[in-house]
Amino acid sequence: MKLLAWLTETFIATFGITHPRPDQQRMANLLIGGLLLGVLLVVFGVIGFLVFAASHH
Repeated sequence: MKLLAWLTETFIATFGITHPRPDQQRMANLLIGGLLLGVLLVVFGVIGFLVFAASHH
C-alpha cells in the first residue's frame, strides 16, 4: 500500500491536483492507482497488438 500511496502522491504533485483530505486519502489512492493501472494495461495491450499484427503480416 505504501507503493500505491507514493505513486498517487507523485501523480498529484506532478499534475498539480489538489491533495485529498486525510479521510479521502485511501479512496484517492485506489482511484488514481486504478486509473494508472488501466492506462498501463491499455498501452501494453496496444503495443502487444501492434507487435502481433506486424509479425503476422
